Amino acid sequence: MELIARSSLGNVKAKALRKRGLVPGVLYGKNMNPISVVLDKKDLKKIYQEKRENEVFDVNLNGQTHTVYIHEVQRDVIDDKEFIHFDLHKVTNEDFIHTHVPVVLVNKDQIESQGLVVQQQLLDVEVKYPVYNKTTEINVDMSQLYNGGSLTVADLTVPQGVSVLNDRNAIVASVSYPKMHEPIEDIDEVE
Repeated sequence: MELIARSSLGNVKAKALRKRGLVPGVLYGKNMNPISVVLDKKDLKKIYQEKRENEVFDVNLNGQTHTVYIHEVQRDVIDDKEFIHFDLHKVTNEDFIHTHVPVVLVNKDQIESQGLVVQQQLLDVEVKYPVYNKTTEINVDMSQLYNGGSLTVADLTVPQGVSVLNDRNAIVASVSYPKMHEPIEDIDEVE
């Protein structure tokens, strides 16, 4: 993927770039000054769909190859499919990726078929892992839970080298029977 260095900065210039199908961004990392860059909107969307914010890839800038990951993308407030800015974090083999990954509830339908309700309190968790230890999601097996049961961050099984940074006691998901509400009698009818 080819990045283009940009020298024109500011909101007006950034809007002009977006009208031309380019998205402004920044490339930064250890032992380097941040570099303002632009990338074709289609290329950014494609790489974001493939890599998200948790996988490394190479970019070229002025004839140099940099290994990076998408640290953050900013989206348009009205149309959240449109990217308005991106941050690329340059990394080495010794670095760690610090990001959020989704928690996927496996066998949720098995629990719900028993008439139980599954509530997922944490949709994603904050993680840290070595650059080349790709982690795109954390699966949680719900099949052993029962009424009143819950899973916490401490119960998560994560790949080797991955650290979950959330509070270990935070509840990821819980299971219960649905609560039945009795209709409240109208006070006027009682009299």
